[in-house]
Amino acid sequence: MPDRAKDRRTERFDAADEAAAEVARRLDGRHALVLTDFDGTLAELVPMPGDAKVSEHVRGALDSLAALPHLTLGVVSGRLRQDVVRRVGPAAEYAAGLHGLEISGPSVRFRHQALNEVEPIIARIAADAARRLAWCPGCFLENKHCALTCHVRLTPSELAEQALEEFEAIAEPYLEARVLRLLTGSKAMELLPAVDWHKGRAVDWIRARVAARLDRPVSVLYLGDDRTDEDAFTGLRDDDFAIGVGDRPHTHMIDARLEGPPAVGQFFSSLETLRRD
Repeated sequence: MPDRAKDRRTERFDAADEAAAEVARRLDGRHALVLTDFDGTLAELVPMPGDAKVSEHVRGALDSLAALPHLTLGVVSGRLRQDVVRRVGPAAEYAAGLHGLEISGPSVRFRHQALNEVEPIIARIAADAARRLAWCPGCFLENKHCALTCHVRLTPSELAEQALEEFEAIAEPYLEARVLRLLTGSKAMELLPAVDWHKGRAVDWIRARVAARLDRPVSVLYLGDDRTDEDAFTGLRDDDFAIGVGDRPHTHMIDARLEGPPAVGQFFSSLETLRRD
């Protein structure tokens, strides 16, 4: 088993079929809980969040994998839970939104109480940011009502950092008061409730319910491409498996690395074949 406390310097992308073979070997005889991020993992990163979609290749592989016995599929995303459900469809038994602050599954539902508490604060910041960032071309504010993201993927590079700095300054009083916390992503910043809840907590919450429902141990296979996914990687156990997608997640917590969503689709196809056989 890999030592998750030891830095593993992955300098290359792994072949999807080889990664699938290792997962099948490691999880042989155990129920697999496959949890995956959405943007950058199932779908390509795009400038406007509303334009993201799962390709037919990845969707077909995902649906086939989800149909297997002894396997449960879920998605853990920074998007709103209902948006995750709409974009992924019924293949995902569990859908976690807002980095795990809201989760749904078979006959279960979770919503962190902090989401309701920050809604009026997010509304005030969104209105202020819209006014103060109106000067910045390509800057897009994604208002999720209980979270707010400033995207600068379409902003000229020489202005992007300035826009993000101003966005952070607008939120500074709430960050200092520990009412909100700030997540930084790829050309984006996001404001969320300042609570000790993240993707790692969501993985634990889902695992516990799947294990209780099946009355047997569950091993997690987690795939993600962003810094927020490192919260999930950190909490994995020795009998779990972590896959980083793209070149952003740090290597010290992952077992394999895939190049992007097309490779993820191929990985799912290979894993489905191996688990079915």
